[in-house]
Amino acid sequence: MTQRAEAPDTAADAELRRLLDTEPRRGFILVAGAGSGKTTSLVKALAHVATARGEELRARTQQVACITYTEIAAREIQDDVGNSELVHVSTIHSFLWRVVKPFHRDIAVWVEENLRAKLAEAEERQANSSRGTRASTRDRMAVSIERYRRHLDALPGVTRYTYGIGSDYSRGILGHSDVLAMVPKLIMERPLLARLVAAQFPYIFVDESQDTFKAVVECLKHVERLAQPSLPT
Repeated sequence: MTQRAEAPDTAADAELRRLLDTEPRRGFILVAGAGSGKTTSLVKALAHVATARGEELRARTQQVACITYTEIAAREIQDDVGNSELVHVSTIHSFLWRVVKPFHRDIAVWVEENLRAKLAEAEERQANSSRGTRASTRDRMAVSIERYRRHLDALPGVTRYTYGIGSDYSRGILGHSDVLAMVPKLIMERPLLARLVAAQFPYIFVDESQDTFKAVVECLKHVERLAQPSLPT
């Protein structure tokens, strides 16, 4: 553990431990200003769960998830908790991809539906363009329509999907924006996927949650509701 994990407790740290040890578990938000020690409290909370619930987590092959913004921040937090195998720290995109990548059929359905929606939108813009529309704009519309059609034609040959920086559907590559749009939607629409997320990660910490994409926060709240159906909605 690093100095952060071993730092003296604050009142907030004690309250965090109380919330984490309360049954049934409930979601909560820690609000604090810049420079107030939020990251230290986060690291201490992760370390507490790994220690207090370590035996239970190992027996159930579960992990504590910590979602943050950048790879640098993820590595820093992972180092702070001593690279514990019980704590999975990753960026938002990487976490979402990890939970969805085994669901190839659902990914394939989403990709096709997404492409068909984009194609229909592009064709509608083209059909509604006026005579005064610039030639360069019309050319871009035609290029987009051709690209979407080409990707759709290639989908039957895609045997697996991977996650990259930018999308190339014909090669089975999904980009950052695809993952952010797709995974929260699938979690909200597929109860099995939501329950599997809850089963694999009984604790999910979201760093800087106030700046996290709304759809991601909502789907994680949905995971909590399905994991504990007795909680009020």
